[in-house]
Amino acid sequence: MLTVQVPTCVIWGMQDIALPPGLIDGLDAFVPKLTLHRIKNGTHWLVHEQPLRVAGLIEAFCAEFNK
Repeated sequence: MLTVQVPTCVIWGMQDIALPPGLIDGLDAFVPKLTLHRIKNGTHWLVHEQPLRVAGLIEAFCAEFNK
């Protein structure tokens, strides 16, 4: 089994029909250092729909490693 050992941030639009939310079920078993953000009203185009929110989540995630 593949395991990702680096800290990983996943931002998932829960209204995504191309990559349904079921794909993230159990992801933490393969990515132990996972930070998962479920965006209730986000779709596949989340970065275009909510760019400031996505940028803020990424910025906050990166800031944890620059302390």
